[in-house]
Amino acid sequence: MNNNLEIQNTGDRKKLLLGIIIMLIAATLFGTLGTLTNLAVQAGLSPVAFAMWRELLGTISLIILLAFGLGKTTKADRISLSKIPRNQIRNLVIASLAFSAYSLAMFYAFVELSVALAMLLFYTFPAIVTILCAITGVERLNSPKVIALILSLIGGALAVFGQLLGQSVQISTLGIVLALGAALGMSVFYMIGRSGYQSLPPTYATTFFLAAGTIVFAICGVVFGEGATLIAPFVDSSAYVWFILVFAGLAGAAIPTMLMITSIRMIGASRASTMQIFEPVVAAVFAAIFLGQQIYSIQIVGGILIICAAYILQRKTKESSVEPLSVPAIGIQKVE
Repeated sequence: MNNNLEIQNTGDRKKLLLGIIIMLIAATLFGTLGTLTNLAVQAGLSPVAFAMWRELLGTISLIILLAFGLGKTTKADRISLSKIPRNQIRNLVIASLAFSAYSLAMFYAFVELSVALAMLLFYTFPAIVTILCAITGVERLNSPKVIALILSLIGGALAVFGQLLGQSVQISTLGIVLALGAALGMSVFYMIGRSGYQSLPPTYATTFFLAAGTIVFAICGVVFGEGATLIAPFVDSSAYVWFILVFAGLAGAAIPTMLMITSIRMIGASRASTMQIFEPVVAAVFAAIFLGQQIYSIQIVGGILIICAAYILQRKTKESSVEPLSVPAIGIQKVE
């Protein structure tokens, strides 16, 4: 009896560790987007065009991978669209709207605020997710989660503050509202992603989200008078620009979004969102390597704090457990 319990606990801890590693990889890939956006703009591409092509090429990449059988479920586990519960379709649509709202809000927050300040406000979302999980009873709030969240928030803040050193700060009320709105949108995405559309594998769900993002950014480009910039890659762009766009679509959008959904399902929304705060640390490293920006000691300290948070989260305690990845299609289970 005790041996079986020990095996189960070991399996739970391995699942925790794997889910955390998956989220850290996703955060690392997401961290490339700031540098890629900067390089694309320097090459003559508008931010909205970059965003649209990133989503579109990410969608195309996933469709190609699915065509070759990568990311597909087995025939035994595959279900037709007509058999997916209506509540999961509804949840998928809501999550898609939340994901698109987050992307749009952040895009315009970067216009109204200093990028670092917008990121600082946006990364309040793990706290929102953790509080919502506790209030709704989806996931229990325990001391390791609280400690890890606090460490990650401080670490993320230090990483972002490093980007503000020596620079003038642009601020506006609209920008603050947009950045906090983006945080709320991402929080909704995380909450629903836990088990809201469990019948769809991460690859399929990611394809849907990126396709929706493509449409949203294309519409924004046209509505705000930037329609001509959307076709710029075909008019006056080099192979270098196309490389940036393809890399951003695959490694900066498709793969990390798929990994993020997988991690949320494995370890829960609160743990996964806490680990995503690693993104600004990685973004600072990439900016230093490719854009020549300086890395400050407080950013290094911030990264260490987030790694400490990851260590705390992966520790198995008597109060915590992780349910299997495969959960019922309908309903939301609790995660300790």
